[in-house]
Amino acid sequence: MSNNNLSKLPKQISNTLNSVNKTLSRNKNLKININSNIILEKEETLNLPSISAIFNFDDMRGASDSFALKKRHHNEKILNQLLVDNSDIKEELIFLEKMRYELYGANPYIGIKKNIQIKWLKRLKAIELKKQTDTRDLLFFTFTKFFLDLSEGLTWKKNNKYLKKITNKENIQEFHELLIKISSDLSDQKKFSHSSINILRLLFPKNSEDNEQQDDKNTEEGNDNEEVKEQHNQEESQKTAPEEQEINDDVHTPENDLDNDQSSVQGEEVDVEITDQQVNENYETIESYKNLNQNYKAATSQYDEIIEAQKLCDLEELMALRKQLDEKCDLYQKQITRLANKLYRKLQSKQNRSWSFDLEEGVLDTSKLTRIITNSNNSLSYKKEKEIKFEDTTVTLLIDNSGSMRGKPIMIAALTTDMIAATLEKCKIKVEILGFTTKAWKGGKTREHWLNNGKLKNPGRLNDLRHIIYKSADQNSKKSKVNLGLMLKEGLLKENIDGEALLWASSRLAKRPESRKILIVISDGAPVDDSTLSVNNSNYLEKHLKSTILSIEERSNVELLAIGIGHNVGQYYSKAITIHDVEELGGIMFNKIETLFT
Repeated sequence: MSNNNLSKLPKQISNTLNSVNKTLSRNKNLKININSNIILEKEETLNLPSISAIFNFDDMRGASDSFALKKRHHNEKILNQLLVDNSDIKEELIFLEKMRYELYGANPYIGIKKNIQIKWLKRLKAIELKKQTDTRDLLFFTFTKFFLDLSEGLTWKKNNKYLKKITNKENIQEFHELLIKISSDLSDQKKFSHSSINILRLLFPKNSEDNEQQDDKNTEEGNDNEEVKEQHNQEESQKTAPEEQEINDDVHTPENDLDNDQSSVQGEEVDVEITDQQVNENYETIESYKNLNQNYKAATSQYDEIIEAQKLCDLEELMALRKQLDEKCDLYQKQITRLANKLYRKLQSKQNRSWSFDLEEGVLDTSKLTRIITNSNNSLSYKKEKEIKFEDTTVTLLIDNSGSMRGKPIMIAALTTDMIAATLEKCKIKVEILGFTTKAWKGGKTREHWLNNGKLKNPGRLNDLRHIIYKSADQNSKKSKVNLGLMLKEGLLKENIDGEALLWASSRLAKRPESRKILIVISDGAPVDDSTLSVNNSNYLEKHLKSTILSIEERSNVELLAIGIGHNVGQYYSKAITIHDVEELGGIMFNKIETLFT
């Protein structure tokens, strides 16, 4: 696949998801936006995060399909009427209704059903991994397992092991009968909802029988009043797009709305009918995007390590190396300190208070009163004081620890990252410092493993990775200061396999809670590992690096910047700086970080 085609893939994904959703939901106004921070439903728009280590293609497709099925097979008014009278089991009712429209709507389409099943399996796994589970977890697990089996045409018997866990002996017969009932009511939201209330009341009974009878009476009356109107709405939906419905999603809707992404895709006129073959054909583009890095592999990863710096060297030696670093960099210490102080002052000035104007509420903006005097049609204008903060940011500095960085480059890189971490921490910005190299020069145990297992052709990466954590994002820079001395340790710096190091660093960054994530890579050349390149194509590591960079830049919310020392890294990274004298590194890094926060 050419770089030209790769650059167009995010738009192709949006086009594909929009095309499928409009057709599946029978709503031409439905819209999918990619590049949000969270999953958020808002009227006829679904905002999805970019692809990352924690939100993959299966997650995207499952969320997208669920949204379309909800718009086609769910009536929010029916659900809201029931929630008013059953507020104590609100979450459970919303959950069961979601399961209903997902299973009922996906059943005719093999591909969509598979996406929904993957979503359910992920929920089961998440609950299983929890150290402590409550009654609600057990309920969600049981019903997810039940619907998963139901989607495969399997029915539960009364002695099913999951039923025994969720209910008692006295209720198990009735519970099982109600399960059979709700499985036969999937096409009718009203019947399904009443059966859901009955089965949930076995687990969460009301405080008194009078309340329960009153709830049933109110619910039936409300449903009767909606019967004619709902039937009319269903008939109209066959001719036109369904009306907008209030969003009330139990899993993905946060309290604060997110602004819609402005990069919406204009949909073409779509047919009402859809076949599974059409859906699968539409997803082919997405699958090709998903498989970007599938051609890259390692002969084995069992000898790789992710290790903290202090575990590679005893404390006494580490302190001596740190002292050596400070002494050798004494000439640059004052210059880098000045740059750090300058950056700190500029970042602090950015956090001064300012005002937002022309708001609908807040403090009355008296400077705009003349507009009302001159024109009574103008409304009052308000303002609010705001504070620009950087606390919601994480910066990762990923340093090439290859042999070619030995000497002045690695010393200045270590000293500069140390100063940057301390400076940003003063502004309450989280900073992580990572390094990457290999454990051996000639392939190490990975190559031995390959040799002992028949020397298979094109084995892939053929060396033991060593990924080093000098400072974690939550660690204080003063405590980790000594760790950076490790970069001067004799024998540490070996080969550099950049692609996998980037994947590792970006995946750590993606798991951080901060909304803004910046990854800065410092390297002095292309990826090189003689052991790997001797038995694979000569561009094997370079090709993987390019596809990895592309996937991070195009599919994640990580801002990627590279600084090349004596080597043009602009051929790999879209945002890159090349310096030819390592002494420029400090100034370049501080200036670039200042720009990122301007």
